Amino acid sequence: MTTIVPISEMRDTAKMQELCENEPVFVTKNGYGCMVVLNMGTYNELQERILDIELQENYRRSLSEGGNVEAKVFLRSLRD
Repeated sequence: MTTIVPISEMRDTAKMQELCENEPVFVTKNGYGCMVVLNMGTYNELQERILDIELQENYRRSLSEGGNVEAKVFLRSLRD
């Protein structure tokens, strides 16, 4: 279930912490969304996912540009 709270509820930090325990909390100001509050675990998971997606995209781009080589070939080139 999505939790939406007005910004005035941010004063009750214990309640906000409890609300953020399992899912993001959307905060509104004057009826419009203004921020999302996450617990640290959820934030770190999102950061890891973003990094994985960026690494995959860089790998795909490198493949299409012909920049990837097999590890054995690369190590051999370092020795030569």
